[in-house]
Amino acid sequence: MSNRRLAVGASLLAAVIAGGLAAGQLPANADAAPQPQDVVGVGSDVMQNALNFLSDGFGVDPGYNSAGNKNRLFSFDATGDANGRKAGTDPALSPDGHTSGALNPTIILRAGTSPVQRPNGGSVGLAALLADGHTNNADDEINFARSPNLPTATQQTNAQKTVANGGLGSALHSVQIASDVDYIATATTTNAPSHLTGTDLVNIYNGTYTTWSQVPGYDGSDGTATIKPLIPLTGAGMRTIFLNGLKQFNGGNAVTVAASVTQVQQNDPTAITGLTSAADKLNAIVPFPLGRYTELGNGYFLNPDTAYNANPTLAETPLTTAGIKLITNGTTGATPTAWSVTFPYYIIFRDTALNDAPWQPGGTLNWAQTLFASAGGSPAPFVNTAPGKALLNDAGVTPTYNDLGLTTSGS
Repeated sequence: MSNRRLAVGASLLAAVIAGGLAAGQLPANADAAPQPQDVVGVGSDVMQNALNFLSDGFGVDPGYNSAGNKNRLFSFDATGDANGRKAGTDPALSPDGHTSGALNPTIILRAGTSPVQRPNGGSVGLAALLADGHTNNADDEINFARSPNLPTATQQTNAQKTVANGGLGSALHSVQIASDVDYIATATTTNAPSHLTGTDLVNIYNGTYTTWSQVPGYDGSDGTATIKPLIPLTGAGMRTIFLNGLKQFNGGNAVTVAASVTQVQQNDPTAITGLTSAADKLNAIVPFPLGRYTELGNGYFLNPDTAYNANPTLAETPLTTAGIKLITNGTTGATPTAWSVTFPYYIIFRDTALNDAPWQPGGTLNWAQTLFASAGGSPAPFVNTAPGKALLNDAGVTPTYNDLGLTTSGS
């Protein structure tokens, strides 16, 4: 048990004894907090909806928690926003006190503990897992991290250090559960060509190409028009995936994004449809994941700018894909095919979790085997069962199961 948890429990007990709190007046949280035996995950914003579906279901497809098991699967959203948008802002945090500065949202990882900063992103989630258990802020409070990247060799080495030396005393075990694809999105009516190669995108985003006529093999309607490149905000998962996907077309080097490139909210169709300039809308491009595009097409997301409607006879306003399209086509031969990058969904946890005691009362499998790990192939973990695959399909991604064990990214 962590020092923090002990401190919270001791102070609460003292308050009750002293009469400061009546027996029924325990501190309350706005959201349900995981209990000691619940499984807790944090990390990638790109993956958060898929894990939410796996946990609690979608539509007619039940999630793991729908079965009424005593111990539950919790997967905290990365951004504190169910639409996957970046964290909120607060003018008080800005240098001038007027413009908005970043506001770091918090979560309660376990019932009875203090709030901690919400891990936002795959790399941050993995760092939180690596820090878990050897500080006053955590004691095995995080079971797994969601990430589109495998642990590096250095992270594996650090994880295997003893707790006293800042490690976990365990290697990191990785399981791929799905695959997603990043494409380029445009307005439905656009001047952008029907193909944009990786090299084209490097030159657009580094500022070398500013008009469509500079794109080799341009087949659009207005080559003189100025390109309007959009990119997710700094720190957003889709920005990282997009720029990493362009490195191979830039000699293996990171792409320097030109100052003329506009930052927008990731995975949001209004980044294009909300542009007020008709010319900008015709010439805008932005990286956009297929999973999110599919969820929008299924009507999963409601417009967050529309007030909650408590009248069940009136339909809420959904966000849709109306007004945007993905460049998924291209031709072979003289005209190169359109750029895209397939990226994985990894679940990463302590390898020693495979030796944990059975998780559910009356069961024989621990939590890692029940939910994610192959455990010799039978029975299949929930993510690799028909119900689990159906939920991944609901999230717009392709179920792709591969228990990779202690594999690293090699870097």
